Amino acid sequence: MKILIFGGAGFIGHHLVNKLQTDHEICVYDNFSIFGVTNETQKHKIIQGRTKLWKDVKTVNGSIVENSLIQNTCNEFKPDIIINLAAYPRVSLVEQYPVLATEGMIQGLINTLNYNVKKYIHVSSSNVYGSYQDDATEESRLSPINLYGSLKVAQERLIQANCRNVGSNYIILRPMCVFGNYDLGDRLVPKFITQAIKNQEIFYATDTVTNITYIDDMVQAMKLAIESDVVDETFNVSSGVMTDVKSLATDIKKYYDSVSSLVPVNREKYFPTRGYFKIDKAKKLLGYKPQYDLIKALKEINADTIH
Repeated sequence: MKILIFGGAGFIGHHLVNKLQTDHEICVYDNFSIFGVTNETQKHKIIQGRTKLWKDVKTVNGSIVENSLIQNTCNEFKPDIIINLAAYPRVSLVEQYPVLATEGMIQGLINTLNYNVKKYIHVSSSNVYGSYQDDATEESRLSPINLYGSLKVAQERLIQANCRNVGSNYIILRPMCVFGNYDLGDRLVPKFITQAIKNQEIFYATDTVTNITYIDDMVQAMKLAIESDVVDETFNVSSGVMTDVKSLATDIKKYYDSVSSLVPVNREKYFPTRGYFKIDKAKKLLGYKPQYDLIKALKEINADTIH
């Protein structure tokens, strides 16, 4: 199968390419940049690490807002499936650059929808739910409290409307707190790992819970979405185990035999409070079976790959 992946050189994308390249013809469309990383040497090191296992992967270096280049890529490659992973990688970056983020995530998405494929797979976010106390299922009310979540909701609606209009199929995945090798060091789990290894203070947000997702489980969900006959559905993706952020920091500190002190801080106003994040639907319809809890995942982490 021919699969075009927008944002394929990003954190999630490059792991997916590593998994798919043996059985599928892959084209990666990416600007091969790391938003928020200004040091060119560091940027090159991250990209080189992410792409070192690629073999016979076609690449196109371009922006998600370059509509003509995207259309040329689609017309030449003729994908069976499009996977959209192009996005600003952190909630805080979207808050910091709202205009650029809106253009990239909305106009960029529209640009990827102009080519009719058998299946369009989009990676959304648990941020679409906003704050909630009860269980979050795929049928729960979408009430984002930050711009990132609001843009993700808008993307989902655009995809659903477009697929209805052109007779195409879609799958939307809503992951929570994905982490793994070659992640950026300012995201939650890699940040805790780095602070623990360096015996630095670990700052954790009070009254905050999360549901971690190791990258291999995320890739498993995406691979199932590609191969499944199920279409026009949305799925939550995670380990299925909720934990408060203080316990997460404590477990990471213990794993690395760290002497770091834990320092409580107030939760940023644009980060939601959460209840339980249900993944029953993905288990039932896709056959999704998360394999990694925190400790098993930490055994796979090479801290030198976190930047």
